[in-house]
Amino acid sequence: MARLNTGPEGMPATASLVRAIHAAAVNAGDWPEVLERLRAHLDARVVTLGRHEFVTGSDSLMVESPGSRAFSGGMAEFSARNPWFLSSEDYLPGRVMTGDELISHTDLRRTDFYRGFLHPRGLLHLLCGVVDRRPRCAHVLAVYRAETQVPFDAREKAELVVLLDHVTLSLQSQWRWQEAHDLAQALLGLSDHDANPTILVTADGEPIYSNPAAQLLLERHQGLQLDGTRLVAASPGERRLLSETIARVARDDTSKDCVVPEVLTLANAPPQPPVVVVVRAAGQAFCRQVGASRGLVMLAVRGSHSGHNPATCVFARQYELTAAQSKVSALVFAGQSLSTIAQSLNLSENTVRSHLKQIFQKTDTHGQMELVHLHARVCPTLP
Repeated sequence: MARLNTGPEGMPATASLVRAIHAAAVNAGDWPEVLERLRAHLDARVVTLGRHEFVTGSDSLMVESPGSRAFSGGMAEFSARNPWFLSSEDYLPGRVMTGDELISHTDLRRTDFYRGFLHPRGLLHLLCGVVDRRPRCAHVLAVYRAETQVPFDAREKAELVVLLDHVTLSLQSQWRWQEAHDLAQALLGLSDHDANPTILVTADGEPIYSNPAAQLLLERHQGLQLDGTRLVAASPGERRLLSETIARVARDDTSKDCVVPEVLTLANAPPQPPVVVVVRAAGQAFCRQVGASRGLVMLAVRGSHSGHNPATCVFARQYELTAAQSKVSALVFAGQSLSTIAQSLNLSENTVRSHLKQIFQKTDTHGQMELVHLHARVCPTLP
């Protein structure tokens, strides 16, 4: 029996290779090195990891060793005539097979694929494993030996069976991470176009994400700012209130059907009106740095920096405000004073006060700040 090769610091080569395979799940850039080690481990000339489409016969390379991509480039011309893929039924998930199980060497040598592709490269022997199978395609790990080398034997086939399980687990982990990452990027891209400042923070107030509107707000210290790596209130007297609110909301049970957000009013630099911050739980997320899940909190900032359309206001519809009352409520929500509201609506201050009194009655609120907080809770997704 051949002596088992050893890797770094005397570690058996298979164990070292397995560790490298799983490390590639975290860093996709490690796959070329993994295939190079696999090529040396199995004494092969070429190793590829890619996808074969059964309907079109086309191949899509993921990784190749050696890494020149000359092999896959030449394969593209002959992939539709590759006799190793004559039957899609051979490619079952987790199966490992040799080339002569799919087609004999005698028949293989009669094909254009052998004469035009394999023979010029001095190749003949194949050992391959099905990493993943879908209805129309399969992801395959393929190992090639030269015509002058001995064919792959039962021991090497059994060894690839073991390694293939690790390759499959590693790739599936990588795909799940990539899928989650791409979806997150798409959702964050939508938030980037939102005119409202939106900030995602941990329970400790560490920002995870902020959209461009929020970055501008933080630069201007409009109600909020960064203190090192933590989000804090721009007014020192309100910093404890904000940090305690974030920590409390992060502990909320987000599995409940209805989690009521908390609303804070934070001072702004004069003469700007204060900003209204809607603080809501955003679930749990695993943190690799601490090796545990931690609560996340979403802060949506509302204020005079953005307009509020009374015609589409959920709050106005819910409390059956008239058109005039809806306009007054929207301007109060934007932080405008009664005199400013009267001027903008071309009304007297007494008329504005009359509208506001009726709004208080309909909403069962007892002051402008209570009204603003209720408005933010009911209509948190609007400016």
